[in-house]
Amino acid sequence: MNSGPPPVVERLHAESPLLAPVNAHPWENKVTFNPACVLIEDRAELDRIIPALPFSREVLQRLASFPALCFLLYRAQGAKTAEYDHTRSTMGLAVLSPDLRLLARHDKPVLRPENDFEDLGVEDGRLSKVGDRYVLFYTAYASGAGENRIRIALASTADFVHWEKHGVLKGDPNTVDNKNAMLFEGKRGGKFVMLHRPMTGADAMAIHWAESDELFGEWHSLGTLMLPRRALGFVDTWIGGGAPPLLLPDGRHLMLYHTGNRKSDGTREYDLGIALVDWSRSEPLVRRNEPLLRPSTRLETSGNRELGVNNVLFVCGAFFRNGDLWFPYAGADSVVLGARITAAALAPYLVG
Repeated sequence: MNSGPPPVVERLHAESPLLAPVNAHPWENKVTFNPACVLIEDRAELDRIIPALPFSREVLQRLASFPALCFLLYRAQGAKTAEYDHTRSTMGLAVLSPDLRLLARHDKPVLRPENDFEDLGVEDGRLSKVGDRYVLFYTAYASGAGENRIRIALASTADFVHWEKHGVLKGDPNTVDNKNAMLFEGKRGGKFVMLHRPMTGADAMAIHWAESDELFGEWHSLGTLMLPRRALGFVDTWIGGGAPPLLLPDGRHLMLYHTGNRKSDGTREYDLGIALVDWSRSEPLVRRNEPLLRPSTRLETSGNRELGVNNVLFVCGAFFRNGDLWFPYAGADSVVLGARITAAALAPYLVG
């Protein structure tokens, strides 16, 4: 397996957040994090979606002036009130420019925990375009007898505002607690390919993959794609998928993923990794590098004081624009930040 150095990552906008909690919104006045995203460049698609967005006429006119838009679906938590328990995760909607600058933000969540299989929260979505709809793989956190359940669930939309929930994913991936599910862009041998991360069982806390003939049909696990590697200075390391793997012009896929690491004193650090996958090879994993990025700035190392999550980077979406790789990511489970790998920095990594 090729290694070599990872590409250099540029933190955007002087390391200021793309999104932060809003005190006036009870559902997101604590933390906003783990953003899924898709970039839409097709003019006809934008002209169809923009009028359905819940913004003023002036904001809609401004959005229509952009040649491309990034639609961002982020996880949020707030304070528990007499009317509603906002500590349960919901998902909010924001629209950004292609260079990840905030243009509009909905003041209400677009996805809430509404069903028994997700009554404790809807978490950590990943978005993919399938046909004429956008499909969300997300973590459904549910109360259970004795132990809570963590499973993969599906929802879809045509406009990011109105969602249809399809329930928990069918097949063996959901026979154990599971999360970090996402689609590979495109198909492999006519089948959908999914990453997932079982939390128990054989090779738990590693990146597994699964196949299905139908998106909402039965999924079958195919074992591990990537096992964790112990990071220097830590006593334990685990990994999970990050952004849905992006299809490259040569048919390979570029992956961003996360690595969780624990020190002997119990403190944790979440980093980002990068990998190349080539399905034409008997060993599809061509190259992997970790860390790609480690927490170092104030908003990456220090999170919400009440929740006490520090030293965390987490990615749930990425896209290419003019050859550059752009990705919003969470800092310390509290805010949404932005980063880019330029085409020039990425090119040597894609050779071989």
